Amino acid sequence: MSLEPGPGREGDHGERQGEEFKHFGMDLEFLLRRTPKWRIALQTILFTEGDIVESGEEAEDAENA
Repeated sequence: MSLEPGPGREGDHGERQGEEFKHFGMDLEFLLRRTPKWRIALQTILFTEGDIVESGEEAEDAENA
């Protein structure tokens, strides 16, 4: 995709990016609903505080439990 510079174009990119982000979220939710192991792993990693690597290791343990 290419964007031509011009007046009023600055807002277009942000709006499209926001739409794509929403679609990404919906696609991810669809996959997580169909793949329970992924849901368990990502619930352990996403939106948590602390070390990401440690969270990943905990996710692997939870996934295999």
